Amino acid sequence: MDLSKLLRKPPAEDYQQVDTFWFPEEREDYEYSDENEDDTSLLIGQHIILEAGQVSLNYYCTECEDLRTFNSDKEQGLRGIIVNKQVISIDCILQCNCGSVVHTWYLVEAEEDIRYQSPKVRILHFREKLTERVKLQSEKYGEFSEWLEKANRAHRDGLGSGAIIYLRKVYESITYSIANANNIPLYRGNGSRRSFSDILKEVDEQHSIIPVSFSANRYKLFSQLSEIIHGDGSEEDALEYFGALYTLVTSVLDNVTQKEELKSAAQKFNWSTNNVSTN
Repeated sequence: MDLSKLLRKPPAEDYQQVDTFWFPEEREDYEYSDENEDDTSLLIGQHIILEAGQVSLNYYCTECEDLRTFNSDKEQGLRGIIVNKQVISIDCILQCNCGSVVHTWYLVEAEEDIRYQSPKVRILHFREKLTERVKLQSEKYGEFSEWLEKANRAHRDGLGSGAIIYLRKVYESITYSIANANNIPLYRGNGSRRSFSDILKEVDEQHSIIPVSFSANRYKLFSQLSEIIHGDGSEEDALEYFGALYTLVTSVLDNVTQKEELKSAAQKFNWSTNNVSTN
């Protein structure tokens, strides 16, 4: 496969075989052989043209108000800088059709030598700089969109626990928000704060904010988020489980939104909205 296909994926520990991709910009006649294996010092810092295809990543474009595919320039190709015989640094500008851009940077490592035919490589690091017209996701979750955006950024920067902190904050906040809107007390009569478990149980029993598919495990989601944050899980675990936890947390937001929309639609016909209201 082309190197560009690998660059569309999240960093991973395993090496994957890709098509030969490197071509020195100022040494068009260069060919790798055992005889020049030790000339790495001549290559360090050299700019090279990569025959690697086109990089494409999805982002939310605020100009287009939609999720769009941002692409690298196909004609210009990709360019990199040799760090050593195993590592190459790749800078790549991705662009939406409307002109919005994202600056990305990759550090790619070969298992042996980047000059080999069909080398095995992996992404060591990936960073992206979003311009003001680009986000990782839409604003569909209102006040919670910013926290979800930060969670995604932290995850993409390899900060597993940091990403999970934002997810737990979203889960807590939507629960407290609905509790406050429906006069469900957050404090006991003596002034001490009620446990989140008790508040979540009451909120869910009255307003069914948790999707039916995992309502029996509503507190386990919070517990899982907390265990990772408090160090009971590794950073590797946090990064691995982020996608699943993100899906579960946003499914709660989707469920609440859907119920609000159903309530609004039903009210137009003066239909009963029992078990539909969330506020």
